[in-house]
Amino acid sequence: MTDVAPSDSMPFSRALAPALDWRAACASTNSELVARAADAPDLAVLATDTQTAGRGRLDRVWSTPPGSALAVSVLVRHEGAPDPHRLGWLPLVAGVAMVRAVRALGVADARLKWPNDVLVESGPAPGKLSGLLTELTPHGVVIGAGLNLTARADELPVPTATSLVLQGLAAEEAAVDRALAAYLEQLLPLVAQWRSVPRPADLRGIVEPELGTLGRAVRVDRPGAAVLIGIASGLDDDGRLLVRPADTTEPTIAIAAGDVTHLRYE
Repeated sequence: MTDVAPSDSMPFSRALAPALDWRAACASTNSELVARAADAPDLAVLATDTQTAGRGRLDRVWSTPPGSALAVSVLVRHEGAPDPHRLGWLPLVAGVAMVRAVRALGVADARLKWPNDVLVESGPAPGKLSGLLTELTPHGVVIGAGLNLTARADELPVPTATSLVLQGLAAEEAAVDRALAAYLEQLLPLVAQWRSVPRPADLRGIVEPELGTLGRAVRVDRPGAAVLIGIASGLDDDGRLLVRPADTTEPTIAIAAGDVTHLRYE
């Protein structure tokens, strides 16, 4: 059962998405919007600050105290068969939107970790600030995002996470309406650009400058394949991560899916 918040709540966000469906509580914004995708309009937005059954990639559980994190899902509808080359860029574009949003809120050091985590790797409280999860349906792609707002260190789901407040923002600066509006202000025009570029690979110029993974030593845990350690050198035309293996006699490998860890070599 979900609780519907009053229609006059979230004024900053509703100015950008008038049909915003804001819930006082929701089990999973992604799961609900996926279930409603057949009838929901393009760019439908479902959001809450109390998600009770959130999940991340590989069905990992992601939970925070009520009111301390933003969970938002946006439906990007497609007509007919989607272009697989274009689809691969959508999670990256959404990640760029979140990076730019948290920078606008005051977290200057936020960077994107391929393909869909927003990290702060310096300062007193480094960690994962946001994660994104896209799900393909017959009617469109649901882009889900979670952003830690006011959680204290002992309230975060994992020790490697952080929040806007831990990055030095005051509680009012990390308010959920401000955070959601900052994200939508970045995401909606980027989705329009994603749709309109003549070649999906043209999005490389938008994504690569925000991608903190590039030029880094990385470990990639790949489903059904051996662990790969090497240097992340760029993105290919489909948005896959190009990794040059540590054994330089091996050719560069394009990664379509996998868990990437940034490595630090002393």
